[in-house]
Amino acid sequence: MSRQLGVGLYGAGNIVHDGHAPAVAAGVSTRLAAVCDIDEARARTLADAYGGANIYTSLDKMLADPSVDIVIMATPNNLHRRDFEACARAGKHVLCEKPLAVTYPDAIAMARIAEEHKIVLKTGFNQRYLNQIRMAKLAIEAGLIGEVFSFRTVFSAKWDNWVDGSNFRWDLERSGGATTNDNLIHRFDMLRYLLDDDYAEVVADVSHCVIPPVVDDNVHLMVRTNKGARGSFIADRYSPVLGDATELYGTKGSLSFWTNAGSPFFDVPLAINTTVPMNELPEPIRKAVYPTVRSKQNRHAWDGWLSIWPPRNEWDTYAEQLAGMAEEILSGTCDGIGATGFDGARATELVHAAYSSQIARAWVSLPLADDAPFAFPDFEGHGSDAKAGRS
Repeated sequence: MSRQLGVGLYGAGNIVHDGHAPAVAAGVSTRLAAVCDIDEARARTLADAYGGANIYTSLDKMLADPSVDIVIMATPNNLHRRDFEACARAGKHVLCEKPLAVTYPDAIAMARIAEEHKIVLKTGFNQRYLNQIRMAKLAIEAGLIGEVFSFRTVFSAKWDNWVDGSNFRWDLERSGGATTNDNLIHRFDMLRYLLDDDYAEVVADVSHCVIPPVVDDNVHLMVRTNKGARGSFIADRYSPVLGDATELYGTKGSLSFWTNAGSPFFDVPLAINTTVPMNELPEPIRKAVYPTVRSKQNRHAWDGWLSIWPPRNEWDTYAEQLAGMAEEILSGTCDGIGATGFDGARATELVHAAYSSQIARAWVSLPLADDAPFAFPDFEGHGSDAKAGRS
């Protein structure tokens, strides 16, 4: 058996209980070494649930623990850069929950600090490991939908569906946003990953409309990518119904999927339409396709539609993400899926640029400068003036 890496959990909130702690326990190359939380009782409860681990209420003390090789950082977003720098100085590898930081300058600085200290920094975009996303990536890379020139994605959810003990998402200074920087940021990374492309320009309408916390609850973005694709991102936190749909349109076909939940309007986890003949499809996709009743009974010619129901692995993605990181640390082999620090910075860059677009009421070009000034839109006044900015 290969060497096991000791994992220190920094923060003991819901996402750690539900995702990261089970992932550590499930890994053949990881073991729980420590839990750190300002609430000692909460840290002890989590550690005891997994057979015990060292308990800390101070990050510095956990970083002095030689049994900790990886720190999983799941604390409020505004603390990420400060605490990551402490981890880097201590030589600890870091899996940082998304977003990597509140501002682009902080995020890109974290990625560069990781390089300087020769540590592995991963951003917690676990949805890259969803089975339908893996298969969508394979389909796009195999050319099944050709060159993509258009995409759209929507994610709607009720604001109090996911309640954390600290509710830091409703404090803009701590979270950096409740919709753009919390929900949509997954899609910012996902489209960039699927298309192997970067964003070149964005124009945004980011507003507060309904929910009690005065934060961004209604977000619309249009983007242009370096390769010439155009796309839209839409999300809200006031809808009582979970809306979850992403569609890509290319020169040979189209592809659509959902990540969190299906609906009567969009109930297939992955649907592909392609002009590529069935016998030329990649084997994993060909084997995953269920033939329609029509084609079996009436022997109609295949119409190019592939409806695919990959096994659901939503919560397993945390274990797959951590396993990929552990393998990279132990052998230097990258799985090609896990989001790096620079991937996290690129997603944060689009959030930062979207806020700048809302304030200026104009298109904003990317990449941003490393010291780009940051400010929140004026959600209280529903207008375009900004609060006092910071860089």
